Amino acid sequence: MKQSVYLFLLFFLLSYNVVNASEKISLMSLNDLNIIFSTNAQTWNENLVFLDKKLSMKKLQLKNNKNYSLKSTFKNGYVLITPYFKKDLVETLNINYNFNDIDQNTIDLIFKHFESLDLNFCNSLKTYKNDIIIDIKYC
Repeated sequence: MKQSVYLFLLFFLLSYNVVNASEKISLMSLNDLNIIFSTNAQTWNENLVFLDKKLSMKKLQLKNNKNYSLKSTFKNGYVLITPYFKKDLVETLNINYNFNDIDQNTIDLIFKHFESLDLNFCNSLKTYKNDIIIDIKYC
């Protein structure tokens, strides 16, 4: 139950903290990542069913994943969060930031943030047009 509350707060903060590139951008903390990586598939899916009722959030079912993804919209685009589970634990977390308008400062800010995470996490970061795609897993 406590983990569900943390996940809810994480998603709530995501919906309000990812903002226009000209403003401050708040990104997932190390604590947020630890919570997600300690969440099992059932808890993840149950929380997304609840969060789907919020206007700024939507659960999605991607073709290549039996679990839900969370799409959270913000003023300048959206973020899509997709965990991939193995044996009911998160193996890889995919975070896709899509901006209607993006600049190099925003890209640099996001890259530096995720590159500076705990050494227990390995990241793959790339850009494609207006997307910043981040894959995170335990090393």
